[in-house]
Amino acid sequence: MKTRHVLFFVFVASACGHAAAAEEKRAIQPEDLVDIRGVSDVQISPDGKRVALVVTEPADPKKPQQARDSNIWIVPSDGSEPPRIFAASPKKESQPRWSPDGRYLAFLSDRGSPVGEEKEAKNQLYLIRSDGGEAEQVTNLAGEVLTLRWSPDGKMIAFTVRDAKSEEEQKKQKDGYDEVHVDRNYKFARLWRVSLADRKPEQVTRQDFEVSEMSWAPDGGELVLRVASTPRKDDIYWQSKLVVVRRLTGEITRTLAEPVADISGSLRWSPDGKVISTGLFTPARIAAWMSLVPAEGGPPRHLMKDYRGTIWGVEWTPDSRTLIAQSIEGTQAKLLSIDSSSGTVSHLIDSPVRGQNFSLSADGRTIAYLQQPPDSPGDVWVMTIGQSPRRVTNFHPQVASWRLGGLREITWKNKKDGLTLCGVLITPPDFKSGQAYPTIVQVHGGPMWAWPLAWHGSWHDWGHYLASHGYVVFLPNPRGSTGQGWQFAEANRDDWGGMDFQDIMSGVDYLVEEKIADPERLGIGGWSYGGFMTSWAVTQTSRFKAAVVGAAVTNLFSFNGTTDITPSFLRNYFVDLPFRRRAAYDNHSAMTFLQNCKTPSLIIHGDTDERVPVTQGWEFYNGLRMLGVEAEMVVYPREHHSIVERPHQLDLLRRVLAWYDKFLKK
Repeated sequence: MKTRHVLFFVFVASACGHAAAAEEKRAIQPEDLVDIRGVSDVQISPDGKRVALVVTEPADPKKPQQARDSNIWIVPSDGSEPPRIFAASPKKESQPRWSPDGRYLAFLSDRGSPVGEEKEAKNQLYLIRSDGGEAEQVTNLAGEVLTLRWSPDGKMIAFTVRDAKSEEEQKKQKDGYDEVHVDRNYKFARLWRVSLADRKPEQVTRQDFEVSEMSWAPDGGELVLRVASTPRKDDIYWQSKLVVVRRLTGEITRTLAEPVADISGSLRWSPDGKVISTGLFTPARIAAWMSLVPAEGGPPRHLMKDYRGTIWGVEWTPDSRTLIAQSIEGTQAKLLSIDSSSGTVSHLIDSPVRGQNFSLSADGRTIAYLQQPPDSPGDVWVMTIGQSPRRVTNFHPQVASWRLGGLREITWKNKKDGLTLCGVLITPPDFKSGQAYPTIVQVHGGPMWAWPLAWHGSWHDWGHYLASHGYVVFLPNPRGSTGQGWQFAEANRDDWGGMDFQDIMSGVDYLVEEKIADPERLGIGGWSYGGFMTSWAVTQTSRFKAAVVGAAVTNLFSFNGTTDITPSFLRNYFVDLPFRRRAAYDNHSAMTFLQNCKTPSLIIHGDTDERVPVTQGWEFYNGLRMLGVEAEMVVYPREHHSIVERPHQLDLLRRVLAWYDKFLKK
């Protein structure tokens, strides 16, 4: 058990103290963002008195390739005491889950010794009494434990385990025969269970399918699973189905729905046993509806088909009449109460956050959730129905010394069709109305994502960082984004770089007209789909004087054959396979129009990115070099679609700011 000296600060400042603090504020540095502690997986105890959470610590600068350490913390839900470390080791703890009686906390950790000849530690299932003591290792399997769920009576835990390599496979690999036979010999995530009475893990499903999500029936006799025919991302995201299996044998008793959308945190069996909540695709299989499926089979009911927002995750209240949900509407993240019969939505509170991160007490009256207000990274808040929300952690006191800009929602109209759009505007700390500033457009990834009115500071979210250094930062949510209904999310189908690009440029025009943005000092950048839109923008207009092209799709045709989400992702957006619609794919690819680009561009990519292969960046970079356009390319070894190593994140942030400064602050 490792120990840490943790300081928990509470600030009480006089007027003079505020003035002094204001004088000491400084611009945000890359180290500030990279070393923010991550707060996630907020889990309230059944009695509503305690909250478990995962805290991810800054990486160790002396071990640059080592993953960040994460531990499980506990805090009283009334905020009467500061949070404290509850389960920790030299490795990682994750997924804390209370037993229904609150006596135990189950969690995953890779703290154990490696199994067999494989030299990597893998997550296993652990138990720790909620009143303290040493954690007990429950599983010691060759495969890695991925997820866990307590049975309703608290007597069992269901969990999923990834198949391990056989002894023969390990020996061959040791002898150098490590070839990969593509789409063969899959390693599936299978359902297991363990009884608290004997602590003996038993495999439940033996069929060759991938289990990606599960939920217990109220009587504990069955589980509903979201399964796919293979572990391939394409099958998991777009080809999954709901099946019900027996707890003891894994026998499939019925199939309830297919295909099922990948809305994490949506698969929940109602306490009365009658229906199961899940995400189901719209006809285009791009967006999804929150739906209720009869547990015994039958047609689903789309609960919120006309909702002008996007649901991230749900939990049932004990009476099965209400779903509590986290969502985004425009730029506003919300906690909602949804009537399960009518679909009527009531707003509980604003909850600035990215994605689903909340939990309910057993009586459904107390909610613990992660909140990321515009001026601070995430902390835990608790709300009891009928009472005011209360903040119970303060993990980021250092932010008080940073120069933060102003942040607000803005709206504007597309100049071609008059559609009203929304986004977030971050202005520099010394912003003066009527004075035009160098302005950077950062486009979000997805495209089904949205910029919320929340904290914007990380290795790939540069809003506060750039504003702190004197830039106006414009974060648009063009058509294709979430948060404005499923029709809006599908409005860029077969039109990447079309009206969504016009949405963004109309927003830029609005900022210029309002004398906020300097038209001679405009930059653009983004990651993933944001990188696509950046590469597209600089081939369609010369208005931008600098661009940062991060993990960008630049050639839709070659991307389709090399990404790990082929073929469904682009086929759904562009109606058919590229071999039958080559012109459509080419007409929406930046490479087709590269000769138009005059904008100095910094291309950034992870070397082992499976989602957007680095060859997409190489195509764009080498093309610009051939055309004589100023360009630089930086490739980070070992990095995938997300950049995770601390030195790489620091380097990326430094390069982004330096690139914009070079061309926009002449």
